[in-house]
Amino acid sequence: MKKKIMLTIIIGSILTFFIYKVFYHEDINIVALGDGVATGLTAYNVKGYSYNDYLRDYFEETSIVKEYITEFNNVDETTETLILKLQNNYTLESTGVSITQAISKAKILTISLGMNELSHKMEIETEEVESYLTNMEKILKLLRIYNKKDIFLISLYETTFLNSTKVTEINDGLRKLCDTYQVHYIDITDILSNKEYLFNNKSFYFNYRAHRYISEEMLKFLSN
Repeated sequence: MKKKIMLTIIIGSILTFFIYKVFYHEDINIVALGDGVATGLTAYNVKGYSYNDYLRDYFEETSIVKEYITEFNNVDETTETLILKLQNNYTLESTGVSITQAISKAKILTISLGMNELSHKMEIETEEVESYLTNMEKILKLLRIYNKKDIFLISLYETTFLNSTKVTEINDGLRKLCDTYQVHYIDITDILSNKEYLFNNKSFYFNYRAHRYISEEMLKFLSN
């Protein structure tokens, strides 16, 4: 009799586990921050499919995407403007959701910032690099106040106005900051060496293939 009871309990536990695995879907909140790269802007100044959209698509198949917020992105966003948004708790007029509220609820937070800010002239002064990295540290510090989960930071990459020496210097600084604040660093420095990722050579904005690649790099961290 005891053996039958134990067997029933074991079978019941196994069935419960499989039912849970089949029918349970975790709620996922995805929040995106950043500039034109984060919006999926193309070389033709049209917003296309971004890495954030690919992330959402993936989790819609495996989980329940409760919130997907990209409205805090701005094509012309800089480190200074994002700091002001965070310090002033910028609120979306359309939904009434504040940036700190959205960040605190995010299970996945992505940030791409710097390409628009630093790709504006042929020579970037050392002071500009230092200012950018100082601001990025302020941003990551603020983000970690509100969010202790997965944050992804995308590297900068070489363009006509941002040479490889500067990119290496800046990305070394970003990588150190990511280590300090336990942020996932997504290195895409080689992405523009592959022409299949480009719309054309006159713009540093890349196509949907590159955005899909970035999302896949992010998912590698989440699958570990």
